[in-house]
Amino acid sequence: MLKHGLLGLLMVVAAVLLVRQGLVPLAAAAFAPEPATLSLLRRTGIFLAVLLAYAAWRRWVLPGPAPDLRFRPLAVMAGGLGGAAHISVVTLAGFAAGYYVVVAAPGGSPALLGVAGLILIAAFMEEVVYRGVLFGTLEDGLGSTAAMWLQSLVFAAMHLSNAPASNMELATTMVAGTLIGALWTALYAWTRSLWVVTAHHAFWNFAIILTGLPLSGISDWRALAPFESAYRGPGWLTGGVFGPEDALLCLGVVAISLAVFIRLAKRSGRWLPARVGRGVHGAPAPVRASA
Repeated sequence: MLKHGLLGLLMVVAAVLLVRQGLVPLAAAAFAPEPATLSLLRRTGIFLAVLLAYAAWRRWVLPGPAPDLRFRPLAVMAGGLGGAAHISVVTLAGFAAGYYVVVAAPGGSPALLGVAGLILIAAFMEEVVYRGVLFGTLEDGLGSTAAMWLQSLVFAAMHLSNAPASNMELATTMVAGTLIGALWTALYAWTRSLWVVTAHHAFWNFAIILTGLPLSGISDWRALAPFESAYRGPGWLTGGVFGPEDALLCLGVVAISLAVFIRLAKRSGRWLPARVGRGVHGAPAPVRASA
């Protein structure tokens, strides 16, 4: 199944390059749109291209049912609210305890709408790559548990470039990234919905941005947030340069939620043992639709 996973990754990358290096430059040369229009065209094009590439991969490379692309509005809404609530437990506790403080309240920038769109597309692309293609491919042979941890390690490693250079902070970021990746994988395994886990991921990220705290080591959008926030505590409480995702409380919240999601996936019959993974991507054990 490894070759199928590699083909899926190539199809997604090719779809993005087709839009960024082909369709968007052609549109710019032919119509000379405003920068904002061109940006919207690029983001929309990338989203649709990745969606079509993944759908094609699932249909023709791994034939069989593809419940993860079924859109259920209530479940997606619950996923988004759950993502915001999960990380808000960490950030609001930090503000209440005083190791996060609001130093100014400039009000939200209209540019936040564009940031929200960018975060949604980025979250969708990551979920397609890590949960849809990578986890889905590994799960077919290794089962849910091994596949979850392997792809979560890859997910965490790909975010290390945003972390500070010190060994301790790199180690913390690796642990946090692995747990968060596992959390989203377990949610995906339980719901078998890319849309639900994308909503959880995107709302989680946007909720951090709204606080004025760093998001996964990225501070570029902090100036657009409705609040300007600062740290008044040690790195193990605040998360340091990487932000609240590296905070000790976040690790605890994610670990508990991960255990709950795995239990729910097992109870629903969607947590697959090794060598019985064909039920997701097209062999014997059917995946029941989520509630």
